[in-house]
Amino acid sequence: MERINFGGIQAKVLALSPHQSYFIFRLSDRIAVKGIYCSNFIWDMVTDNLKGFLPKRFVLYVGTHTYQDAELIKAKIIEAGGTPNKDVFVSKFVHGYPYEVRAIGLSPEYLVQSVKHFPL
Repeated sequence: MERINFGGIQAKVLALSPHQSYFIFRLSDRIAVKGIYCSNFIWDMVTDNLKGFLPKRFVLYVGTHTYQDAELIKAKIIEAGGTPNKDVFVSKFVHGYPYEVRAIGLSPEYLVQSVKHFPL
């Protein structure tokens, strides 16, 4: 699997977990998402609503060049009802950016729109 269709965006698959419980895909040069579609702890949460993904079980990764920009990204995520990690991380999944902001609790619809919310 090299590409997936996520809300109409052809996303490149970056990594697949060893147990195939999640995979990470790139929506744009600045946006990566981890989609979790099964859980060793909550098997009954699996739903067809999100094409196999667990409800709101996504991690958003947004690349950033500065800590100041990271704070603006976090504010947008909070406005959208998500929960950003308090730390800014050295970029692991968003190549081309030195840092990344990580967040959970966002809807798949918001993740698709994140390409517009966080342009290059």
